[in-house]
Amino acid sequence: MVWKRKSLCALLLLSAATLFTGCASNQARLEKEEAYRKIGINAMESENYAAAIEAFTNALEQAGDVGANEVDICYYKAAAQFAAGSLTDAVETYETLLEYDKENSDAYFLRGCVYLNMKESDLAQEDFTKAVKHADNHEVYLAIYNSLSGVGYEAEGRKYLEQALEKKPGKKAKNYTVKGRIYFLEGNYSEAVENLATAVEKGDVEANLYLAQAYEAQGDSVNADACINAYIEVYPDSSVACNQLGCKALEAGEYETAIAHFEEGLALEEVTNEQELRSNLIAAYEYSGNFERAEEYIKEYIKDYPGDEAAVREYRFLTRNKNEEIQAE
Repeated sequence: MVWKRKSLCALLLLSAATLFTGCASNQARLEKEEAYRKIGINAMESENYAAAIEAFTNALEQAGDVGANEVDICYYKAAAQFAAGSLTDAVETYETLLEYDKENSDAYFLRGCVYLNMKESDLAQEDFTKAVKHADNHEVYLAIYNSLSGVGYEAEGRKYLEQALEKKPGKKAKNYTVKGRIYFLEGNYSEAVENLATAVEKGDVEANLYLAQAYEAQGDSVNADACINAYIEVYPDSSVACNQLGCKALEAGEYETAIAHFEEGLALEEVTNEQELRSNLIAAYEYSGNFERAEEYIKEYIKDYPGDEAAVREYRFLTRNKNEEIQAE
C-alpha cells in the first residue's frame, strides 16, 4: 500500500470496518506500528532514508485509526523523504496531513520549506501565509524568517519579522520571547532585554538563554551569568549545563574533563547551543595539545558556520603550523 493523498481518509474508513476485530488484533497492530516507527527513526539516525521511508510506510499500514501517533509518523516520513531528496513525495505527505487537518500550521510551514528547496518561492510564501494564519503563537514568524533568509530571501524574511513586531504579544510568554529575539536580531538590545525579561517573568525558562545573549551584547556579564544559572537550575542535565561545566573545567586546566562535558552536551537528544559547544570543544582539544583532533573538528565547524571569521583564522593557523611541522621533518 502506498501512503498517498487519500490515505488518512482510507484509514478512517478502515477503522470503522475493524471495530469488531477485537482488542487483541488492535493491540497487535499498535505494537507493529510502534515497532516499524522505531525502525524508521533508527534508519533516519543512520541516514538510511530509503529504509526509513519504507518503515514509516509499513507503520502507517498497521493503523486502524488516525490519531496523534499516525500524524507523528507522517511528519517523520516527510522528513525522511525530504532528506532523501524526494521533494515531491514530501509535499504529498504534507498534503495528506493537511487533508486531515486544514488548520495545521506546522504542516503548512514545513511544506513551504520544501517548496523553497524546489525553487517554488511563490508556493512557499502562500504556505507561509497560511502557517501564520493558523499558528497559535508567534514563533512561526522567526521560523519563516530563518527559512527564507537561509536561501537568500533576506528581504522577504524581514517582512515576517516586521509583522511579528506589529502584533501584540498578549498573555503568552513565548510571544514576548519571539519579540525579544527579533529586537536582538535588529541590534535593539534594550528592547530585547525588556521583552525577554517579561518572557522570563511569565514563565518561559528558555528565554533566559536569549536574555543572557542580550545582556552580553550590552556588556553586562553579571546578569548574563545569572540568566544562564537560572536556566541550569531548572534544566541541570541540559546541553547548556554541560557547556557551563565544560567551561569551568577548561578554566581550571582540566582539559580532558572539559572535552567530556562538551561531547556529552553535543550527544544529547536536544542541543540548544550546538555552535557554542562545538567551538568550545575545538578550544579544549587545542589546549590539550591534540591539534589533529582540533583541526578535524574545526574543518567541519567552518563548513556549518562559515560566518565565524575567528574560527576560519584559527583553522588557517592550525593548518599552517601542521604544514610547517611537515616541512621541518
